[in-house]
Amino acid sequence: MQNSANQMVKALFYPYIAVSKRLIMEEKLCLDCGTPIKVGRKDKKFCDDTCRTNYNNNREKPAKIRTANAEAPEISIPDFIKGINEVLYNNRRILDEFLSGKDSDRIKARDLSGRGFRFKFFTSCDDSSGEDYWFCYDLGYKEGDNDWLIVVRRPREATY
Repeated sequence: MQNSANQMVKALFYPYIAVSKRLIMEEKLCLDCGTPIKVGRKDKKFCDDTCRTNYNNNREKPAKIRTANAEAPEISIPDFIKGINEVLYNNRRILDEFLSGKDSDRIKARDLSGRGFRFKFFTSCDDSSGEDYWFCYDLGYKEGDNDWLIVVRRPREATY
């Protein structure tokens, strides 16, 4: 008898209690689109996943834009270094293809530049033998007579 009375009270008054709780609780609005949030957890801030994602993406953009504008160089340092490394690698590749396993050989400077060799880029300069050698890593060259270059392979050493 007691259980049926409790059930009857709940059936009669529950809708009114739920409505009064809803009226007492402040209505929450979606932080992104502003529509009322009707169902879900008490701490729910967004009406759906799309609004949550959109809000968080837009919240992060101004900080990224401020950072990008503050640093806005014409070319960033990593890209600049990457470009130099590509030129150095290409120079070394050209010298290696020319030597093709030999320790030294002669070539005309115009033939190297015709293959795309860029003389302004080198990794080290060695004048210990009394003559200037310019190296791209372990391969180098020195100026010879009549626009000839002497290309040499330096023995590999671990210097790090």
